[in-house]
Amino acid sequence: MTLSIQLPPEEQALLETLAQRTGRQQNELMRQAVRELCQKMLREQAVATPYELGKDLFGAGHLASAPSDPLKRKIWKKLHEKHQRNLG
Repeated sequence: MTLSIQLPPEEQALLETLAQRTGRQQNELMRQAVRELCQKMLREQAVATPYELGKDLFGAGHLASAPSDPLKRKIWKKLHEKHQRNLG
């Protein structure tokens, strides 16, 4: 598979410097970088806890402020009152 990317000048300079110092070709270094990044990200994803997997879906819990929508605010108040009675 052929993939073309454009690097910012700073990153291109870094890649050229590394290729010269190591005696390796730039495309070889890029393949290695992509492989290592993908493996690292897959490892991190594999050990994610259930909370980490869903944290972008969770609300602020009891710290949440009341919604601005009138209907949602009314429901929020009822739930808030219900759970306050159960807690104390």
